[in-house]
Order: sequence, then structure tokens, then C-alpha cells
Amino acid sequence: MTLAADETNTGRRRQQERRAVTRSKLVDAAIKLLHQKGAAKLTTEEVAREAGLTRGAIQYHFDSPKSLMMACIIEIGDRLSGHFDVADLVKLPLPARVDKVVDGYWRGFGGENYAAFIEIAVRGRLDPEFEDAITEAIEKLEEERAVTWQEVFADTGCAPAEIISWRSTLLIMLRGMALTNMIAGHRKKMPPQIGLFKDMFRRYLTESQK
Repeated sequence: MTLAADETNTGRRRQQERRAVTRSKLVDAAIKLLHQKGAAKLTTEEVAREAGLTRGAIQYHFDSPKSLMMACIIEIGDRLSGHFDVADLVKLPLPARVDKVVDGYWRGFGGENYAAFIEIAVRGRLDPEFEDAITEAIEKLEEERAVTWQEVFADTGCAPAEIISWRSTLLIMLRGMALTNMIAGHRKKMPPQIGLFKDMFRRYLTESQK
């Protein structure tokens, strides 16, 4: 490869990296504003301003507000499906393990990412393209976390189907509690029901080990 060709390739890579950074800033800003203001009041001008970029930048990366919202769905799905470190978790005593896993789930559902996800879902609930994107993000999240959940509690001797049943119960509860907190304006407050779930799940797992 000639020096000129190498410099050209390096320049292209840097340009691609800059574009990726700019796109990421816009998505991050949109998610933050969705959480703070809701989808109904969100404008592309505000997103660009929050990201410290021009309106032209957002028009370059997203051909419509809808395409920006779909990019947010994908990003939120990735954030919510962040993996626990299974190797570290299995070293913990069972009670501490339950605490860490359930608290990790609550951080996902109780934070700005899930609030933004709900805003997008409500705004696009009658749009088939939005619906497909949301379904894909949820399915990816469910698959990845189901595997992690089973790995973390594999040493308890519980049947995989029972472990997944507890996980499903937790998810139903967390989604409901997260929505309740959003409506009440207590988005960061941990509901007491989560503590009750931890106690029941610990007792179940402990009994299974006997």
C-alpha cells in the first residue's frame, strides 16, 4: 500500500469515527430529553442544542424525527440488556447475589432509559415500523437477560423453568412499579414491593439448596 493510500484510509477511518461520535451524541441527547420532557414536546432543534451540535448535524444523520426515535429504541435496548458479570456474581453469597441482580434490574427499569423507551412506545404504538423496532429490542433484551439469570442461579439446583418463572414475575412487577413511579413523579424511588420480592426469592432459592 502506498503512503498516499494509507493516509486516505486513515482519513476515512477518522471521519467514520467522528460521524459515529456525533450520532451517539444526538441519540444520547434525545434519550435524555425524552426522559425530561416526554416525546410530545421533543423537537429536533432541542436535541441538537442539547448535544452541542447544529440542526444541520441532526439532519445529516437522521432523515426524520422518526428515524432518530428508532435509533433511540435500538440504543436503549442495548443499554437495558447490559450484561452482569456472571463470574463475579456467582462468587457472592446467595442473599448478596439476589440483591445485586434485582437492584441491577431496577436501575434499568427505574432510570431514564426505560422512561424514554415508554415515551417512544406510546408515541409510536400505532405505527407498524415502530412496533417492529420495539418488538425486536424487547426480544433481544429478554433473550440475553434470561440466559444471564439462569447462569447466575445455576448452582441453586432449581429447574431452569422455575428460575425463568421468577424472572418473569420480577419483570412484570418492575415494569408496573416503574410506570407507577413515573406517573407519581418518584422515578428513582425503590418501591417496597421489590424488597418483598427479594425476601421471597431468597427463601425459595435457599429451600431449593436443602
